Amino acid sequence: MILTDLIGSKVRILGYTDPNLIGKEGTIIFETRKTFLIQTSKKRITVFKDNGIFEIYYNNKKLVIPGSKLVGKLEKRWI
Repeated sequence: MILTDLIGSKVRILGYTDPNLIGKEGTIIFETRKTFLIQTSKKRITVFKDNGIFEIYYNNKKLVIPGSKLVGKLEKRWI
């Protein structure tokens, strides 16, 4: 499976280097090679992909993915 564009996908942070972000959930509204911008119910947060483990709903499937697998050019990302 290849994930090229996660914008619009629902996401929940399962693990992160900052424990205050664990459990936060929302929608990915922007993505760079290294970060996600997530719209939660209260605010927007930017998280580094490499620092976390994410539960992402993509193509009607729930995927648990280490952020290190999502770092890099979007068109070359394989899961």
